[in-house]
Amino acid sequence: MSTLSSFLPTRFTWPWVALVVAAVLFIALVVLAYVTYRAKNRPTSEETADGTATVYDLERDFQTDTASRRMRTYRRLGRIATGSLAVSLCAGAVLIARPSTINPQPSSTASRDIILCLDVSGSALAYDRQIIAAYSQLAQNLQGERIGMSIFNSTSKTVFPLTDDSSVITNQLNYAYTLLSRVQTQESIDKMTDQEYQEVNDWLAGTQNVENSTSLIGDGLVSCTMMLPQLESRDAQNSRSASIILATDNVPSGKQTFTLNEALDIARNAKINVDALYVGTDQTSSSEAAVDMRESITSHGGTYVDLNANDTVEDIVRDITSTKSGPQLHDETSNLIDAPGLILLVLALSFLAFILTAGRMRR
Repeated sequence: MSTLSSFLPTRFTWPWVALVVAAVLFIALVVLAYVTYRAKNRPTSEETADGTATVYDLERDFQTDTASRRMRTYRRLGRIATGSLAVSLCAGAVLIARPSTINPQPSSTASRDIILCLDVSGSALAYDRQIIAAYSQLAQNLQGERIGMSIFNSTSKTVFPLTDDSSVITNQLNYAYTLLSRVQTQESIDKMTDQEYQEVNDWLAGTQNVENSTSLIGDGLVSCTMMLPQLESRDAQNSRSASIILATDNVPSGKQTFTLNEALDIARNAKINVDALYVGTDQTSSSEAAVDMRESITSHGGTYVDLNANDTVEDIVRDITSTKSGPQLHDETSNLIDAPGLILLVLALSFLAFILTAGRMRR
């Protein structure tokens, strides 16, 4: 089907160019016709030195059968050559206008928006470096998706908005991985220089703006939801699927505006899927907070992954990507492609006819 579409044009990319070339060809033909007319009406005699006139009469000269037959053949070949050349010039003008057609093709990449939603409270910060590693590997395995990242404690901060620029995503995640390696243990914190401490503090700035409150998970999830256009736009819901990958220990401290379940309800109503990574120690994996988190996530259609139940980052990524982070939408796209095939064939055949006819005329 695509081969046939590329052979048969349905429109012109630059139609005005064909009009300009056609105008030039028309003027050239008018000039040629005028010159031919003048040549045919030139005097058929000239005066010699002694005053007598020499008369040229081609009709009389071609009265013989052989000459007459050759003359008719010559004129017929001339008309064929002229017609072939005219067709070639017209085909060339059409090619300059770029004949094209619309070629519908199914989209080969997923249409998804993914928000990486990371808890950076004191109880989760020591585990966030491993989460960032999982995020990085997840981003490397995705194609066609837009990815954004938000971190939260008592308040939220956008690290980078939705983007499909892989270099931005990679650089931001690598930078976060480097910073978080400094806060894994008390020993690594003690070894930080003043500059390194300031860099970590700058990265976390804006996440602790509510006094006496930390790790407000429901509020943080709502903030991540607000980064997605699907929350406000039904068109966005229909054109792209949306996912949030939430990493937290589900231990809030302070008054939340939204509970985790309320935040999950908001996401579900906007057709946003939420998968979760539980961070914490082996002893907290079976805690009430972990059990509540698993039940809340799975009851809203998401996947729950316990960080402690996976030996490597690859295991974490496999568990997340096995769900495809929510449904994928594949749309049919239409591409405007050049379709010169038929015009090129006409140009080649007409020009070949001109060359053969002109060669015959010379003989």
